[in-house]
Amino acid sequence: MPVLKSNRFLSLTSLLKDKNQQKSFLYILIRGVSVISNYIFSILIIHLFSKEDYGTYVYGLSIFMLLSVFLKLGVDIHFVKIFSEFKSKIVPKWIGLVERKVIYLAIVVCVGILTFLYLTNLISGFHFSITLFILSVPFYVKVLLNSGKLRGISKIIQFAFLNIAGRILISLIVFIILYYLFSFKNADSIYFAHLISIVILLVISLFWTSKSFLVSKDESKIPDNFFTYNNGLLLKSYITVFFLWGDRFLLSIISNPSEVAQYDICLKIAMLIMIVTEALKSTYAAVFAKHALDHEKLKIDIKRSTRVGFVVSLTIFMFIVFFGKFLLGLFGAEFEDSYFILLTISLGYTMSTFFGQADNVLEMCGLIRHYVKYYFVIIFLSLGLGVVLSFNFGALGMAIGFAIGNFLFQAVASYVVKLKISIKTSFL
Repeated sequence: MPVLKSNRFLSLTSLLKDKNQQKSFLYILIRGVSVISNYIFSILIIHLFSKEDYGTYVYGLSIFMLLSVFLKLGVDIHFVKIFSEFKSKIVPKWIGLVERKVIYLAIVVCVGILTFLYLTNLISGFHFSITLFILSVPFYVKVLLNSGKLRGISKIIQFAFLNIAGRILISLIVFIILYYLFSFKNADSIYFAHLISIVILLVISLFWTSKSFLVSKDESKIPDNFFTYNNGLLLKSYITVFFLWGDRFLLSIISNPSEVAQYDICLKIAMLIMIVTEALKSTYAAVFAKHALDHEKLKIDIKRSTRVGFVVSLTIFMFIVFFGKFLLGLFGAEFEDSYFILLTISLGYTMSTFFGQADNVLEMCGLIRHYVKYYFVIIFLSLGLGVVLSFNFGALGMAIGFAIGNFLFQAVASYVVKLKISIKTSFL
């Protein structure tokens, strides 16, 4: 018995000393700041304006996120693998050529959408907020590309700040300044705060990348296989963002802003579980890429990440079971009725962590093409189920479809990893 306890202690000590786990914990701290900022921002919007205004904000944000990820073309994910293989700070000139193509496309598409909305008089129906959200998309695409570079060289803190935490934290600070210092007490202050925060985030990302990389002066062309190799990642990123934001976008069309607000608040609380998964993915992405051909080291990395991810996620789920109503009440007494929506979404997240980071392994080991067709079916079936159930059950219906999709997403990915490289990603 003492030997068993000693082994467990040594195992825990080994995990805590592991550099990848330390980065994961730092990432969790950054995401913790993001979650707290998100909660405060949501509470301020609901209490200073209304639940309906918050629902409109979520609708605009879903359009912003969908466009941003669609228009980055999955290039930021591809940058993670490419930059993890660079041996120096000097990067080839063709990287810049790829970025310019992506940014120009984002600008053209966004200008085209806004022109269409104005010419067809649809902008009034889409609210003024949509204009500011769409205008910020090209800036954010560049931020995401820069965050991919930093993730590739394992600068996890910078990546975490640029990818999610920075946007909401800076939006909160700018909103407080606009509302309390400049007395801009109209709901439009929410959307101006968003646009300003994205511009500030862009400046920060340019500063960090300029400090981390130097561009080679040698003339070079984009590799012939770059966009061909990127097809799998491109499709997966499209499907992923449609799953993560399409639910709120579709629910906004089917239901009223109040229902959307309830659903989004439940997602925000359940995100406490998702933080762990995101932290491990961000930390281990570059590690999986480096050990893609060394299956023994890859097994060790997968086992560690799965063990930590599932145990911590299960602990957070139990916390939500006991204190979920209290957390919902922080946003307003009217949100306490959403307890079962919260439990449904949280259960889906927890069940998915049982299968580890299977999707991340597929991405970084160049196996994503074997998974895309399954992924496509899973996401669209789960969203379809959510839409159908939403007509009768509202936000709870969408939550059921979302939870089932989360579970199947990692379960099938785990099956594909086992099939292709004979490595188990699940907890047991």
